[in-house]
Amino acid sequence: MIEIKNLCIKLGNFVMKDAGLRINTGEYFVIVGPTGCGKTMLIECLVGIRKPDSGEIWIDDQNVTDRYPEERHIGYLPQDFALFPTMSVQENIAFGLKARKKDKAQIQSVVNKLSDLLGVSKLLSRSINGLSGGEKQRVALARALATEPKVVFLDEPLSALDEDTREKLASELRNIHERFKTTFVHISHNFEEVTQVADRVALMNVGSIEQIGTVNEILKYPVSRYAAEFTRTKNIFEGTSELLKDGCAAVSLDKGISLRSYVKHSGRVLVTFRPEAICVSDKPFETAENTYKGKIVKTYNKGIFIKIDIDIGILISAYTPNHLFEENLGEKNDVIYIHIPPDSVNVIKCF
Repeated sequence: MIEIKNLCIKLGNFVMKDAGLRINTGEYFVIVGPTGCGKTMLIECLVGIRKPDSGEIWIDDQNVTDRYPEERHIGYLPQDFALFPTMSVQENIAFGLKARKKDKAQIQSVVNKLSDLLGVSKLLSRSINGLSGGEKQRVALARALATEPKVVFLDEPLSALDEDTREKLASELRNIHERFKTTFVHISHNFEEVTQVADRVALMNVGSIEQIGTVNEILKYPVSRYAAEFTRTKNIFEGTSELLKDGCAAVSLDKGISLRSYVKHSGRVLVTFRPEAICVSDKPFETAENTYKGKIVKTYNKGIFIKIDIDIGILISAYTPNHLFEENLGEKNDVIYIHIPPDSVNVIKCF
């Protein structure tokens, strides 16, 4: 387990204050946020290449705040992979084991096992120069895993790759994690990437951790406008919430639309609901909860789905499968019906 306690980092005008975080053993944990939010500084402190101004870092019940990287029993995959260009693939993978003075037979056994598992066994005699981005990533990951670390830290491991390669290697990272059962801590600025690999996520704002949860929790129930916007929730409105006798909440939006939600807050609130949660049809819905008649404002063909902007008194965005739109729905200004399930309506208390 990794635990961060009241971590403070100051650099110029940037300040991270009293950050706290717990990462479970064996978890694939992702720290995500935009450029400049402090996620790289945080991982540098976790790895040991930056010392925090105050606070503590614990790994497996040991305070490692003042320990050097090599004393933390971790693996590290930096953003540029930091492979040694004058060494072969085999020498790169074996580097950490040689530094720990393991015997040749043990080193070769580990190199053979990891290179086979990660699909680089045919590259062992090759120079690092000339390898593809995906090949370099696998070699760097093999090097990080060779010393059997308690934790592997991955700093933006997929950021320099094209979309197809990124999706493929994200899937490979998840498979490798499941095979080795090692704790992975992955830094990213791309939430779509996060959804492919993470058990849990810490969403960072500038100098703070905004929200921690599973991917589904953060997507469906963001705790702030920032979290909703970062995860592309699209539908974000202000309103007033009133608790009902049945334990639900009725939220009156400022444009006169009322919504029912299972999230129980009262007073001034933000309401969010994801575009993919909205049901759309060319016919009225039988349910009476959160159903509305509207007009199509604009449609956007996104390939496997259609994004529809709809005017129901407020402008909302919905996603629907491409084939469903083509078969059942109309054109601009045509009437359309929507249903927003109450369990998809998130209510955030305004302080």
